[in-house]
Amino acid sequence: MWQYLVLSALLLWVPGMGSAYVEQQPFLTGAQENPKTLQCTLKQTSCNWMYWYRRREGRELEGLFNSLGSGPGTNFTAEPMAALRSNTKWDLTWRSLSLSDSAVYYCACSTAQ
Repeated sequence: MWQYLVLSALLLWVPGMGSAYVEQQPFLTGAQENPKTLQCTLKQTSCNWMYWYRRREGRELEGLFNSLGSGPGTNFTAEPMAALRSNTKWDLTWRSLSLSDSAVYYCACSTAQ
């Protein structure tokens, strides 16, 4: 029997919506063992750095990836996921979803040099 996951995707500034800087899907669902992608769009070209964070229930916020430009993001986790940035798109992709992926995911950007 397939189990479905709900991956919440909220923004640091306005939960479930967009901000002046980034916009992402408010939620994502998928079946276990299937690949899935959560998309974030950069709305301000003044942001050089982009980030993916995750908060699992009962745990602290953890950094997953960052990126200074196009290409794969720097990975801070050993889990089967990847981040890829292409111009204004910043995608977080799971190679295979599992129940442990259920969490709130945050896309963020920074203008810091």
